[in-house]
This record gives sequence, structure tokens and C-alpha cells, in this order.
Amino acid sequence: MLEICDYILENYPGLKNKVARWQLLSLLDKNEDKIIIVKEDNKFKGAAMYAKLTDETLWQLEYGFLNISNPDTINRMLQETGNNIHFLCLIADGVKTILKGLREVIKKENPQTVSWYNPEMTKFNKFKREVQLCHQ
Repeated sequence: MLEICDYILENYPGLKNKVARWQLLSLLDKNEDKIIIVKEDNKFKGAAMYAKLTDETLWQLEYGFLNISNPDTINRMLQETGNNIHFLCLIADGVKTILKGLREVIKKENPQTVSWYNPEMTKFNKFKREVQLCHQ
């Protein structure tokens, strides 16, 4: 867990000044089931923690009513059991890594929507999963 914590703090701009190492480590320890790690040759290519948000919380997040650099807010989000996956502290070396992590979480959680902010917290990415029906 220490390795993941340090990787996130070193690679996510601005987080180090807002969340103490012990706070992030505590959040990671308490939510191991909500951590995605992509490694290649024993080296990190990407990592993220995700929350299962309700529609209301997702709306508040998307429109700037939640401060997700506050550990208490993050903890509250991680306790939710909604149908929308939001990645916190998403770090990846490229789109291929993001897609690999997304596939794992979508397979595990089957969410209605998937979202994340870019590391600079300037762009909110949100994708709604389309329901595909097979007709026979």
C-alpha cells in the first residue's frame, strides 16, 4: 500500500499539498477493493481509486459542489454504493492503460456511468454506458 500511496502522491499534481501521506494511505488501506493498478514488468503504468457514487453526488461533483481534495469528502464518497463509478487520483501513462483499468472496473461493477478528472483537475470526463440489447 505504501508503494501505491507514494506513486499517487508523486504523480498527481497538487495532491501532495492538499492530502497528507498518512491520510491517503488510510483511505487506500480502508478501500483496497476500490483500487485499480496497472503494472507492466513490475513497474506502475497506472493507478486509481474509485467510488460508487449516487446520481446526486455525481451531479454535485460534476458541477463543482464537492471539494475532492478534502480527505473527509473523499472518504464520504468512498462509502457510497451508487451506480456511477468515479475514479479518484487517476494516473496513467496513456489511453491504453486507462482503457485496461476501465475494462476491469466495468466488468466488476457494471456501472451506469464512468467519470474522472484529469490530473490538473481542469477537465471532467464522463461517459454513460449504453445498454446493448441482442435480438434473436
